[in-house]
Amino acid sequence: METTKSGKTASEAGRRLRFPLFFWLNLFVALALLGSQAAASIHPERFWFLEILAVSYPVHLLVNILFMIWWTMRRHRYVFISAAALLIGYEHISRVYQPGIIASEEQKDSTTIRIMSYNVRLFDLYNWTGNLKTRDSIFKLLIAESPDVLCLQEYYHSDEGSFQNNDTLKKILGLPFSSIRYGITLRKSDHWGLATFSRFPVINEGTVFYTEGKTNFCMFSDLQIKEDTIRVYNLHFQSNHFKPGDYEFIENVEEENRDGLLKGTKNILRRIRKAVRIRAEQADELAEHVRNSPFPVVICGDFNDPPFSYAYQTVRGNLEDAFCEEGSGLGSTYIGLPVRFRIDYILHSPKLETVWFKTMKNRLSDHFPIEAGVRIR
Repeated sequence: METTKSGKTASEAGRRLRFPLFFWLNLFVALALLGSQAAASIHPERFWFLEILAVSYPVHLLVNILFMIWWTMRRHRYVFISAAALLIGYEHISRVYQPGIIASEEQKDSTTIRIMSYNVRLFDLYNWTGNLKTRDSIFKLLIAESPDVLCLQEYYHSDEGSFQNNDTLKKILGLPFSSIRYGITLRKSDHWGLATFSRFPVINEGTVFYTEGKTNFCMFSDLQIKEDTIRVYNLHFQSNHFKPGDYEFIENVEEENRDGLLKGTKNILRRIRKAVRIRAEQADELAEHVRNSPFPVVICGDFNDPPFSYAYQTVRGNLEDAFCEEGSGLGSTYIGLPVRFRIDYILHSPKLETVWFKTMKNRLSDHFPIEAGVRIR
């Protein structure tokens, strides 16, 4: 067996060289995991780059688990590095993965309210899916689910032609009440915005934050449910506004040369930096509005942020996350990128309880629809 001048075997010397290297690598990914967990508590105006770490939290989590397994197999004390990082942020794991089995919808009774949230991407107005029947398929899905309350983001309605969705949805779903707000209206007949349809009367409605000419805003509807009233928020937080070239860069990043890689990365980081700061402001406004609500609340919508972000943490506050209560698996909702994220949520006051929750894997939009059975305690 080959030995070194010190009398150690080559394999022993190799291990001595590897361990310090792996120690520093492990320390780096452990700090990255802690940074991604800290993003939820730090305003992006101070350290916006933590939001990048928050997006990549699942990667940091997996690598730290692998490091912990590796050190454990070697019975090495360095196992404490990743173990400590995982223990510090243990509660965060439940936001990305739930090991439970989906509760049966058969638990639904007359007291359970079926709430659905779905970013419908304009009902495929511009035929992104390459299927002219996508809108009809979305309608069939909504009919099959038959929600009591339906919150739609990236909603589109035309006063003319085949996309007259307002009356069509009310009729086919049997939801006679609605709150519909538009952020953009073109040619006086084409409208983009948010829509909430309800089986229960809408006794009051309004907006939390709103900018004319944009579809990223938040509205609320107070629903009368027998002797109770709940306030339902329907929101679409600021988008990252990636351009087609940005998506192309992400999908083909391995083929980029040095200059292309630098330029593409800068463009994406610049858009994310701007968007996370706006989302933080919107989250602050919404959280304040929720605190002043005279009724129990349900918040549905597209946050455009993962569950480790400042926006999510600020809005959630002491609210319950229906996925964390009764969800199963990873719960990813956005499929517009190679890496999937959970950015669509149903949150509610502790005065309500989640009976069941599910994410529907229907590729009719760039988002999966989510649905929860909620009961007033």
